[in-house]
Amino acid sequence: MAKPIGFDQKVLLHHLDFTANEARRLERKEMYDVLDNFLRADIQGAKSRKNAITMLMKIWYLVGENHISIREKALEVFPFLKQDGRILLHWCMTILAYPFFYDLIREMGLQFRMQDTLPSQVLGRKMKSLYGERRRVEVATSAVLTSIKSWGIIEPNKKHSYSLSKKIEVHSPELKQLIAEVLLTCNDAHILPLELMNNNALFFPFDYHIKAGDLTETKFELVNSIDMTMVEIKR
Repeated sequence: MAKPIGFDQKVLLHHLDFTANEARRLERKEMYDVLDNFLRADIQGAKSRKNAITMLMKIWYLVGENHISIREKALEVFPFLKQDGRILLHWCMTILAYPFFYDLIREMGLQFRMQDTLPSQVLGRKMKSLYGERRRVEVATSAVLTSIKSWGIIEPNKKHSYSLSKKIEVHSPELKQLIAEVLLTCNDAHILPLELMNNNALFFPFDYHIKAGDLTETKFELVNSIDMTMVEIKR
């Protein structure tokens, strides 16, 4: 059975900003109506607009049960952040919402460790190996790349390749805790060495360093061994 994709068109940053702001105050039915009206300025076709609304709602509103606490914390701090901080929140929520986005972003992070310029063909082959030789895989790969390019994460080069833009610095302990919680939520074992949280492939566009002191005792459990500190979410 083919793996579901879902991420099938470009997502603009100001659409995400608007959705996050409105998600703090509107009910579900109102969200659909407000988003449809807002998106008309950028998306003329009704079908494309409907697809965009579905994606925006999945990222910021209709989140999985295990992701609700992360979403609530993100919405709480969202109004007080500048654009760089908001991009990090969108990044976190999109990773959680779409496994395709997660897989492609992780591959990009791993590739950027080895090279400064990344051909889109390399990513296309990898995603087809994971999701099958389908036209939808090509469309989704392009949708993710054009989305994060519009967010200022990557820059296009010659011969259909991309390089990493200047990394976004993250200093806020609250944002570092969100990064940690997303990483632990994505990990099947829900436990990771603190060292692997830093310079993690999933967060390749961000410059951050999580220390044990950044993780609150009310949310995280730290287990010290001889040569490493393990982190898990308290249940």
